[in-house]
Amino acid sequence: MSVIWLTNASPTIEAVVNPLIAACDEGVIPEEIRMLSNPGLVETTKYLVPLLEDIVAAYDVSPTVTVHELESETQYRQIMSFYIDGISDARAQSVSVAVNFTPGRKFMSAIAFQVGLQYEADHVYYLHLQSVDHGRCYPDIPRTNAELVDFAEMV
Repeated sequence: MSVIWLTNASPTIEAVVNPLIAACDEGVIPEEIRMLSNPGLVETTKYLVPLLEDIVAAYDVSPTVTVHELESETQYRQIMSFYIDGISDARAQSVSVAVNFTPGRKFMSAIAFQVGLQYEADHVYYLHLQSVDHGRCYPDIPRTNAELVDFAEMV
């Protein structure tokens, strides 16, 4: 089944790419990735887009990656709309939708988590790492120290 992946950008590249790699390893491989960014993340976003494309390409899928820019990071309603619209679009296309709330500011993650559960995303992911593994890339992290948690399965 096709998948739309919704995520926040972050100055911490690992927080964006590691959950995607973990999900791909579990068979959730998106054909479309939508990333929410803001003016403070313009430089990081330039690096993230090709990384996200390369990660998914390793699973023989050529994803479409789009970046949705906020005018400021505190546009709370626009953040909500990004996730609500993404989930609605997935439903309209009869595709699966995964919300990754691992990266981003706490309020962005809280919004992503709440909207993902309230609007019944198929997956609401958080990649939990042992504290010694922060800042490391997923392939270098022992699997016993990383857990991809899907909160949609818990409710």
